[in-house]
Amino acid sequence: MPGWSVVLLLPVAAFLPGWLVVRQFVRGPVSLPLGFAALSLGLAAVGWAALVLAEFGVYSLGRLALVWVLLVITLLVLDGWRARTGRAPAAMTADDSPTPPLFPRLPRWIEAAFLVLWAAAAVWLFFRPHEYVLGATDAGVYVSLGASIAREGGILIQDKTLAELDETLYPWLLRPQPDNPVAEYYLLPGFYVIGRPPGEITPQFYPLHPIWQAVVFSAVTGLAADPLAATPQAIHAALLLNGLWAALGALAVYLTVRQFAGWETAALALVALSLTALHVWFGRYPTTEVLTQYVLWSGLFALGMWLGAEERGGSGAALWALLAGVSLGLVNLVRVDMLVMLPVLAVLVFWLLAAGRRAADPRRVVWFLAPLGMLIAHSFAHAWWQSRPYFVVHSGLGLQLLQVNWAIPAVALVAGLAFLWLLRRAGPRFAAGYGRYRRYALLALIAVTLVFAVYGWFVRPVVGAPVIRADAFSGGDIPLTDHENWRRLGWYLSPIGVWLGVGGVCLLIWRVSRRTALVLAVGALFAALYLWSLRANPHQVYAMRRFVPAVVPFFTVAAAALIGWLAGLRLTWARALAGVLAILWLGGLAWSARGFVSQVDHRGLTAQLHSLNESFAPDSVLLFYDGVPIGNGDFFGTPLRFIYGHDAFALRDPTLPGDELVRAIEIWHNNGRAVYWIGDPMWLAEHDLPYRETTYTLQSQRLEESYERKPSAILQDVWTLRVARIAPEE
Repeated sequence: MPGWSVVLLLPVAAFLPGWLVVRQFVRGPVSLPLGFAALSLGLAAVGWAALVLAEFGVYSLGRLALVWVLLVITLLVLDGWRARTGRAPAAMTADDSPTPPLFPRLPRWIEAAFLVLWAAAAVWLFFRPHEYVLGATDAGVYVSLGASIAREGGILIQDKTLAELDETLYPWLLRPQPDNPVAEYYLLPGFYVIGRPPGEITPQFYPLHPIWQAVVFSAVTGLAADPLAATPQAIHAALLLNGLWAALGALAVYLTVRQFAGWETAALALVALSLTALHVWFGRYPTTEVLTQYVLWSGLFALGMWLGAEERGGSGAALWALLAGVSLGLVNLVRVDMLVMLPVLAVLVFWLLAAGRRAADPRRVVWFLAPLGMLIAHSFAHAWWQSRPYFVVHSGLGLQLLQVNWAIPAVALVAGLAFLWLLRRAGPRFAAGYGRYRRYALLALIAVTLVFAVYGWFVRPVVGAPVIRADAFSGGDIPLTDHENWRRLGWYLSPIGVWLGVGGVCLLIWRVSRRTALVLAVGALFAALYLWSLRANPHQVYAMRRFVPAVVPFFTVAAAALIGWLAGLRLTWARALAGVLAILWLGGLAWSARGFVSQVDHRGLTAQLHSLNESFAPDSVLLFYDGVPIGNGDFFGTPLRFIYGHDAFALRDPTLPGDELVRAIEIWHNNGRAVYWIGDPMWLAEHDLPYRETTYTLQSQRLEESYERKPSAILQDVWTLRVARIAPEE
């Protein structure tokens, strides 16, 4: 089955149960917001079910299909029962986009025509994936992990060969991890070896993105007559998923703007985001950025719809509360760094509980809090149960700081409880005080925003300097260039895009409402966090992935809101200025995206990898001898091990043991397995091991990596592999 058809069928299959969930809350024809809610709820249900199956090690496409069937039947029965008993929900009467249009004379079908044209452009922009299938980078590790889940049925991997390996060989066949308190070694980058139980491999990363890759991978290979021959199509399907998330993420941003600023302003934001180099690049790059964006902005859209519905009497509010809770909870199963959003969510929850009916009907608050709390708890359970080495490395410093400075969370808890009590006991007086000083508070926030922007753009690049840091992964030194983060963001958003965004943020602060408060809080949080310090390898364009989920959409939404506000003044000069700014902005984004839209990294590498695999006997043992921290063993061993099922080891230490490794090779031969040495065969000759050598060459093109400038050059990668099949002694 072609990979593209599986990715196309995925939202179709998810929409049915999602729409049946929507029908439990509202009745009426399918509208754009309700259709999006149905799709998002359906994808959330199917993805979460697949994740739970994989966590228990029982994932298969058949079991997931059975869960889907049971879910649909259950919802159909419930829907019929509600209709027979007269408990069907009322039709959704409130307008799903109450903001007056900027151009009242435009017919409604213009919006539909615009979205159709955008969807056609999105296919070309997002569905030409970079073929990152090699290991040693997050992108290739994700693809390998997704294939491994499809093959093994679980996230944790039970490696029989590793379990039977003499532990004296660990320092040579595995890479020591002295800085990881949980995992002493890793087999290959991204795959930790804890040691107990022997042979268990714990992958890094949070699970939702590789789970979806496993779903499409198993759909392609499971429905094929020859699963091995269908592997390239399965890899292509896994790579195409990011295009789907990029399109849905952009649509979530569109709907967020639509419900507080009208569809014309939302259309401007959608075009701008779709033109942005970072959104296009990571819409093709198989990491979690655009999936995070989709889930996060689905939650922000739903939260605005929910609180807006509460103001209008509550029609459909429970549905939007459910979608907000599911989406904002689910984002914590996509990325570990979304934990920094928990304080914002805690403040929101405090406000909902303290303000009572002034905020929302308590019965509908439950629809938000229940899935939100359950999914956040699930993320912590998964972190400790199946991602502990990854979680500890990325969150351990914060946990250690909390242990040392225990007074900080204690004071925060007391302050939160005091805030809760104050709202409950002095709600009207508190609200009156806020109303009296509201303008001063908003002006103070605007001033802070402007000072941060001016300092970050004009001052910090001049007074700051790069900090040299040792990179534990590669063994080299890298410069940290956080003092240039504002200007580097301008490389991709264009300078006018950055400053329109700053102006738009100031406008949104001044006009803050229920529908925009959390958009401002989340966007400002991540902008402040990453514009101050990226906390990442500063290679361009890879480092900029941090900005994709929240910061780039936030600046885009703010800029579009500013231009839309100018157009909404209905003054000739204001509309003319809005038109000029829109043209300059979109032109700047298109100019900044040159090279990023046309370039597709590693095109054709999947087919070359598949051809390389065909040169090995099934279930082989591959010994990559590089003698370097990161080499061909990491690049090629990762997909050959986790996609194609061979056992692969990267031998980095030139002082390899003799008798122990020779004995292991003999055991593998005695078990009927082929053993290959990939690299300089000098060690084989020194130990009198006969072999037959063949040379393979693979090549591809990619965008350069650079520290000091925006990348533009296209580089040619060439890998020459000396492959020696070790012949067993007669």
